Amino acid sequence: MSKTQRCAAWVALSLALGPRSARLKPLLHHFGTPERIFAAEQSELLSVLPDLGKGALAALKFEKHEREVGRILAYCDRMGVTVLTPDMPAYPAALFAIAEPPAVLYCRGNMPAVGKCPFVGVVGTRTADAYGERVAYKLSFELAAAGAVVVSGLAEGIDGVAAAAAIDAGAPTIAVLGCGIDRVYPKHHTRLFSEVAEFGAIVTEFAPGTPPNSWNFPIRNRIISALSETVVVVEGDEKSGALITARYALLQGKSLFAVPGDVDCARSAGCNLLLRAGANIALSAEDILSHFRFLYRDTAMLRSLDDVMQYAGATPEKLRAHGLHVASDWEGVAGEDLPRKSTDKKRVKREKEDEGETHTVREVLPTPQTLATLTAAQRSIYDNLPDGAFTIDLLVGLGVPAKDAVAAMTLFEILGLVSSMPGGTYQKKPFDA
Repeated sequence: MSKTQRCAAWVALSLALGPRSARLKPLLHHFGTPERIFAAEQSELLSVLPDLGKGALAALKFEKHEREVGRILAYCDRMGVTVLTPDMPAYPAALFAIAEPPAVLYCRGNMPAVGKCPFVGVVGTRTADAYGERVAYKLSFELAAAGAVVVSGLAEGIDGVAAAAAIDAGAPTIAVLGCGIDRVYPKHHTRLFSEVAEFGAIVTEFAPGTPPNSWNFPIRNRIISALSETVVVVEGDEKSGALITARYALLQGKSLFAVPGDVDCARSAGCNLLLRAGANIALSAEDILSHFRFLYRDTAMLRSLDDVMQYAGATPEKLRAHGLHVASDWEGVAGEDLPRKSTDKKRVKREKEDEGETHTVREVLPTPQTLATLTAAQRSIYDNLPDGAFTIDLLVGLGVPAKDAVAAMTLFEILGLVSSMPGGTYQKKPFDA
């Protein structure tokens, strides 16, 4: 079978199963290749996955996707997009190690070599303020200059700033999209998109033509954390999609950092929540780099911050040079007298107008794999939680020390196992089917 035919089978399988499919690994474990999956009888497919319905069984036929596969591969060939599949050496092994790896990864640019240096995910809110943008730029610039690869989502706000800072440091960076490789979202990131593709890689599991639908972004976040050895949350409220990335990082056994913020600022509530639950504090790039130097001591890739290029500081002009929109509260910062920019509310409206759609982050329900990340003590606490509304006082009454009860409930909330309710109460969340 030719390379093109093998690639076509993988693309067809990705279309048949859809993104973030828990069925991919069981099928590959049993059948070995997409070709054998498509050739299998329904009885054999059901022996592996008894819950497959008629629609899912019908989708596991190559002929059903042949025309779309042809369109996708023609586009990729025409536009120089590489199609990475799990049987290729260039497909990141860390990505296939997660429970729901992508069957296909579309790539524009060149993926930095895995294992030569740490990959650090830098994520945060789309409506960052000047503080968040300055910190994200400084951390990302210094990480990249020291030899780390910054991984982000190329979205408005912190993600875009992180990518721009890595480029300014002269280092490759990776951006993971929540849409097809042929879509630039938001549209005003067109220049940044091109820069990342030139100096690093743009990747996505979504087929060309896929719009930036709201539900794509939580799905996308697991790839950011999977590619990263650690994830740094710079700024985000308690509902921020960045906390979804943090949850995936914990599920995948990655280390987690958060940047502390003003306790009165809603944008920092998510980071402060992570810190209270035990995330590592990120006050500087050195805090993050110190976790990796012993792993890369035999290479010249990870350098001391004393040896890297001089960090000159973030400015609105630097960010705008990449086509980024900056926060409205830069005026007066670092002695600058800048005209007032559009308010954050207007920034969000402008972002929606770029695609004509509303992009709210949809809640991700926990899966059974979430429980595997808990310690024995934490699992015992979770198993004793009632199905109805409850307070931490209930756990204390069961003999759980107050400090442990508070820490456990904070962690459960981060992992999406419980949700906080009015009046200081909590509620267990249903599991994702």
